[in-house]
Amino acid sequence: MEISQNLGSNALRKVALLITKASDLGMNISGYGEAGENQNSGNVYLWLEDYPFTLYIGLGSDTIYANWTNPNNGEEEDIDIEAMPLFDVEAWANGLYNSMEA
Repeated sequence: MEISQNLGSNALRKVALLITKASDLGMNISGYGEAGENQNSGNVYLWLEDYPFTLYIGLGSDTIYANWTNPNNGEEEDIDIEAMPLFDVEAWANGLYNSMEA
């Protein structure tokens, strides 16, 4: 996993929160991925190739969400993952993907 360059101190703090949450969930963060800040939204994200979702923290908050993006039309779905185990987050994202194919 790579961490984007030129992040401010607040964005770096949020990256640390995301990495900690990913580790607490039992996610493998040693694979291909990226942590950074979306310049359009201000969201700080952790994307890992091995998972069907991206973790992020929005601007002005420390709440961690999972985001799933429909690969066909770019529509996005978000869920607060505060008390969710990894299995449930993956099931949520996979369910969205499977409903897309129906």
